[in-house]
Amino acid sequence: MREIIDLLESVGLANRRPGDRFANDQGQEIQFSDLEFYPESGAFPDEAAMQAAVAQVAQKIGVRPEQIVWANDSRGARAFGIAHFVDAANKDYYLGRYYRSISPNRGENSFPNTLPGGFRLQTRAAKKEQTGYKPTEVLTDLTNLTPDSIYQQIAARFGSDSDEARAAQLFMAADAFPLDIPQGEMNPTAFSDYFCEMLQPMALVMGKPVKGNADQAEKIFLTDGGFTECLISFGASATGGLSDSQLSNSAGQSIILSSKAKSGATASAGNLKDQMDKVRDTPAGDRLLKSHAKAVSMLDMIVDGGYINGPLNLAQLFDMISKDEADQVRALRKFQGDPVAEGMLSDRLADMYRSRGTSDPKRVVPFYHMLAAIAHRVADHVNQETDFSSAASAILNQGALVQMYTETGSRPGVIVIKGFTTVYPSQAVTDVMLRAGKTYYSTDNKGNFTFEILKNGAKGVDDSAVSQQTDTKPDVDLDRVSQARADIRARRDSGDEKSLGRKRRR
Repeated sequence: MREIIDLLESVGLANRRPGDRFANDQGQEIQFSDLEFYPESGAFPDEAAMQAAVAQVAQKIGVRPEQIVWANDSRGARAFGIAHFVDAANKDYYLGRYYRSISPNRGENSFPNTLPGGFRLQTRAAKKEQTGYKPTEVLTDLTNLTPDSIYQQIAARFGSDSDEARAAQLFMAADAFPLDIPQGEMNPTAFSDYFCEMLQPMALVMGKPVKGNADQAEKIFLTDGGFTECLISFGASATGGLSDSQLSNSAGQSIILSSKAKSGATASAGNLKDQMDKVRDTPAGDRLLKSHAKAVSMLDMIVDGGYINGPLNLAQLFDMISKDEADQVRALRKFQGDPVAEGMLSDRLADMYRSRGTSDPKRVVPFYHMLAAIAHRVADHVNQETDFSSAASAILNQGALVQMYTETGSRPGVIVIKGFTTVYPSQAVTDVMLRAGKTYYSTDNKGNFTFEILKNGAKGVDDSAVSQQTDTKPDVDLDRVSQARADIRARRDSGDEKSLGRKRRR
């Protein structure tokens, strides 16, 4: 799990500003002018209608359709976007991208900032992203690493004589801080925010002087040898999406480390339960679990119930459906047809079934559609009407999770590693949100609920904000889509262009 630097960066061109510069390694530069989506939301009825619209737009902007450079192919697409750029000689360039559908929320229509021809965004944040310093970008082997094997991979990635390899060598040889690192061609911000995520666990395993109270967590969770007996792993698969790196000993005991970045990642129900169970190893944690018994019970219902009974049991707990209605949902598993027309659903279930919209009703599988309608409502209720998020955050922070901060400074030509500070119990987890959007669809199911673990005040993306269903994306309640579109129209009518996150073509 990595930093979500900024919504503007993550969605690419959809929230760029006119005048933003892009450059390539050959020194060529272009400026962003605007981006329009066609249609403004939704999709054309078929590919022929879409291609006709492409021809009309090309005629309007004064180019031939073949002069538009397309970033992807049109297979399966029913919508498109056109980005307009201008070079130093005031020559126009147009870049297109095809979509299955256009979300009414403009920011959800991803249009990457890296353009054909090697053009890259030139903002400070974008340059930091382009360094390739994240552990998952540097390391080809992410699990069960020693400090030396991490160094070897850094040298392989950047070169044994590189600034990055030299920095790692100096760090490994140091026995005190502050430590001067020749900057060379390195980006200081990326070095501090990303590169040092590899150095943080190395510092603990190598026994370097680290400030703070990580030793308290070490005594509780690494009883069979301390930090110096551990191997290091990175990435969501190693930490369950809960943090940035993990220290594990040969007895299977582990502690996960969290950096200071605002970030979010998906964790499975099993990952979350495993971490909560570790909290029982501390007297304070056990008391915390008992004080948040309802939140723990909800998680148990999700894990024990699986993808079918998890949402159905929670829906019964919240009086959304009755036991008989849960049985009606289960009875749809082998049914094909319209369960509402066949009278197989109660009035309440029928309302839920009808209110859930899809981009292609012909592909709907009744059982999955009904289950998804309930699962999304359950997730909304848990997130908005219960204290699950705050309770789960408090429990995780009391567990085998240590916050770790890198303190750096600089002077001309030098990056200074001032030191590392650890915090336990952690305050890193600030929200835990129940999510149905990645797994519950109207055409299929991809597993149980997931959880979005948000750190250091990061904000998640609500399931209700996602676009209508495709083969790989969830669908949404029609009432929510209608409201989102109404909000957009209202802001347009009021002339609030900033709130729309777009600049209209003059």
